[in-house]
Amino acid sequence: MAEATSSSRNKVYALGVVGFLAILSILYYLSAPVYIYIIVYMWFGFIYGALQQYGRFCFASAWRDLIMVKVPRMFVGIMMGLMTLSIISAGLMVKYPSFYHPSPIGLHEVIGGLIFGLGMVFAGGCATGSLYKTGEGNMVSLVVLLSLSFSQAIFVASPIFDPIMDAIHATGPNSVKALTPDTWHWPQYLMTDKIFGIAEGQHATFIQNLIGNSLINTILIGMILLIGVYIVVVRKGFLKQRGAKMSQSADGGEVKMSLGDDVAGFWSMISASKRTTIAAVALGVVAAVQVFTMTWMRNDYNFGDAQGVGNFGLVYALNPDGSRRAVGDGASVGDWPAADPSQSTQPKYKVNPTNNKLEAIPGTGGNMFDPGYWYITTQEAMFAAWVMDKTLPESVTGNLKAPHYNTDTTYPKAIQEQLPPNQPENGNRYFGGAGIGNGNAIPSPWLSPALLLSIGLILGASFLSLWNREFKWKFPTKELALYAIGGGILMGIGSRIALGCNIGAFYTRAAFGSWGGWLFFFGMGAGAYISAKVVNYIANKKMTKQLEDMDFDIEL
Repeated sequence: MAEATSSSRNKVYALGVVGFLAILSILYYLSAPVYIYIIVYMWFGFIYGALQQYGRFCFASAWRDLIMVKVPRMFVGIMMGLMTLSIISAGLMVKYPSFYHPSPIGLHEVIGGLIFGLGMVFAGGCATGSLYKTGEGNMVSLVVLLSLSFSQAIFVASPIFDPIMDAIHATGPNSVKALTPDTWHWPQYLMTDKIFGIAEGQHATFIQNLIGNSLINTILIGMILLIGVYIVVVRKGFLKQRGAKMSQSADGGEVKMSLGDDVAGFWSMISASKRTTIAAVALGVVAAVQVFTMTWMRNDYNFGDAQGVGNFGLVYALNPDGSRRAVGDGASVGDWPAADPSQSTQPKYKVNPTNNKLEAIPGTGGNMFDPGYWYITTQEAMFAAWVMDKTLPESVTGNLKAPHYNTDTTYPKAIQEQLPPNQPENGNRYFGGAGIGNGNAIPSPWLSPALLLSIGLILGASFLSLWNREFKWKFPTKELALYAIGGGILMGIGSRIALGCNIGAFYTRAAFGSWGGWLFFFGMGAGAYISAKVVNYIANKKMTKQLEDMDFDIEL
C-alpha cells in the first residue's frame, strides 16, 4: 500500500514538472509572441533530458565503462545515435545549407578533448550527463555544472586565454581561404567539400553529403570503432561462450568458429545495448527535427532566412539609426519585445577616412549564442559570465561586453582592425565577438535560448526519473565535491580550448562532416583513459590502506 502511494505521489510530482513548464511557456508567449522561439528550445531540451535519462546517455560512462570494466553498452549506443544523425544531416545540409558552420580544425581540438576527457571521468559525468543527473536529484552533478560554467567564464576572461589559444593555432596557406577571425588561423572544412571539390559559395547535393559527410566521415569511422571494440573487448568471451554451447550439441565433435559467428557476436554487442541505442537513435532524430524547427521559426519570425542563417539576438538589436534589425520576410516585428541592445553583441565601428567620422561596420552586432541545434557548454559559460558581470567590477572581469577587434598583426591585412577612438580597450574575444556577426554576448539567463534548452533538459530528466521512481536526492561528500569541482574545472577549460564539449565539439561536428569532431573524440578518449587509470589507482590504494588498518584476530 505504501509503495503504491509513493508511486502515485511521484507521478503527481512528475506531472507537476510538466505543468510548471507549460505555465512558464504560456507566460513567455503572453509577454511577446516571438518568445515561442525560446519556448520551443526549452521543450526540445525537455525531450533531450527525458531521452538521456531513459538511456543513461553519458559520454563519461561510455569511456569509463569501456576502459575500466570492459562494458561497451554506452559506447555502442553513442556510435549508433551519431550515425543516425549523420544520415539525417545529409538532407538537412541540402534544405538549410548555411545553418551549420564547420568547426576549425587544429591541435586545439586534441588538447581540449584531452583535458575534457580527464575532467569528465573525475567528475563522474560529461556535460550532458551532468545535466540529466542533476534532474535526477544528484547534487554532485550540480556542483560539476557550476564548476564547469564558472571555470569557462573565468578562463576566457583571464589574460592567459588569448595567448594560449594563439599558441596552439594552425597556420599556413590553406587556412587563409576559410579563415574567420573568431577562430584564429584554423582551417574549416566539411568532408564533402574536400572530396567533391565544392566551390566556395556552392552547396553539395544530398548524395554528395550522404557519401562525403555521412558515409565516409561518420558511418565508416563509427563502424571501424565498433568493430575494434568487438574484437578487443567482446569477441573472445562471446566465441568462448558460443563454442561451449555448440560443443554440447555436437556430440563431442570439433567445433570451428566462422565469420558467421563473428557477425552474430557483433550483432549481440549491438542488441545488448538496446535501451541505450534506442535513446541514442531517438536523440539523433530529435536533434535533426530541432534544426528544421528552429530554422523555420527564424524565418517565420523575421530574424532569419530560408538558408538557415539567423540569430535570436536580432530581436533585441538596433541599427545605429535606431531602427530594428529585421532581416527576413516573415512576421511583423510587432510580435517582438521592446528592443534591448544590451542582450546581444554590440556593433563595431571604424573611422571613415573621407570624413574622419565613426561609422558602424555593416552586419556587426546583434548576436547571442543561438546555434539552432543541440549544444551544451557555451550557454553555461554565458550564465557564469552574466553573474560575474553583475557582481564583479570590470577591473576584475575585463571588458566582457565590448566588441572585440581583430588587432592581431598575424591576421591577413584584409581583416586586420584597429580599435576606434571611442573604445580604448579591446573587448573580450569570446563574449564580445571576434568577427563580423560573431560573438556569444551575455544576455539575461531567462532570455538565452540555449540556456533554456539546458534548463529544459534538467526538467525532462526530472520528469522521467520521477515517473519511473528513479529520482533520488544525492548530496556530495567532501571527497565527491573535490572530484566534482576539479573535474568540472578541467571540462570547462577543455571545452573552451576545443570551442565545444562532447556534444558541440564531437557529436554535432562529426555528424555534420566536420573533421575536427573526431580529433576531439580521440583526445577525449585519451584523457578518459588516463583519468580512469588514476581513479582506479586511487581506489585500490585506498582499499589497501583500509585492509591494512583492519585488525584481524583469527584463531586456528
